[in-house]
Amino acid sequence: MDSRWKREALSEVLTELLLPTAFRIVFTFINVELTYHTSKNAILNGTKAIRGGIPLVFPQFGKAEDSSAPTAALPQHGFARNSKWEFLEGKDDDNEVTGIFTLSPSSVPSELYQKWPFPFKLLYTVILRPQSLSTFISDISKLKIHNLTNNVFTDKVANGARDTETREVITVNGEVDRVYEDVITEDVLVYCGDESGIRIKRVGVNDVVVWNPWLAKAAAMSDFGDDEYKEMICVELGNVSKYVRLAPGETWEGGQELSVI
Repeated sequence: MDSRWKREALSEVLTELLLPTAFRIVFTFINVELTYHTSKNAILNGTKAIRGGIPLVFPQFGKAEDSSAPTAALPQHGFARNSKWEFLEGKDDDNEVTGIFTLSPSSVPSELYQKWPFPFKLLYTVILRPQSLSTFISDISKLKIHNLTNNVFTDKVANGARDTETREVITVNGEVDRVYEDVITEDVLVYCGDESGIRIKRVGVNDVVVWNPWLAKAAAMSDFGDDEYKEMICVELGNVSKYVRLAPGETWEGGQELSVI
């Protein structure tokens, strides 16, 4: 790999990721383009999670439904995406550059940490390889999602009703907010309207969330453009339907690998 690419790529990883939410919107390197939808109304000053990019959700996804749950007092999606991560290490190899970030209790806003006052340490590793990886959607009606057939899902638009996905190809023509549980296939394929698309590989996580707010909810969000629902889809991987419970000293690792189809 060209040393200039590695040097500039690593510099961009550090510059672009060192935000309060530990993810950024657009990475542009020599021979590398990694782009994610971010709302034109997204708040970037750290007072609120950025509407877009790849959010890091911990210690819960959504809001706890059980009022007795340890995370019940926390806001939606916990505090990891609202905290300032610290850069731990950067390195480069022949075909990739890596940035490693960490989050510990001392970096979490005190008013949030006191609502879930348990010791923890998170490591976030970003590995970039030279390729073009874009997820531009110009027309949501042309979007196609593959490899979720026969999976059980919870439909939050239908008041939490549970059902099984029968479609070979998922399209979006209205509000969608589904959690596909214990997904069968390893990869989810997202085609953005033409022959190009993104392969999302699950690594140690079980569930897939598919979300688009559509017209009414888009208009109700101050940090989301009224018409931006036409140009985005959220396909998130994680352990969403069930908590991962760790005893003292135990660890858990999960992630995703993104590649061009």
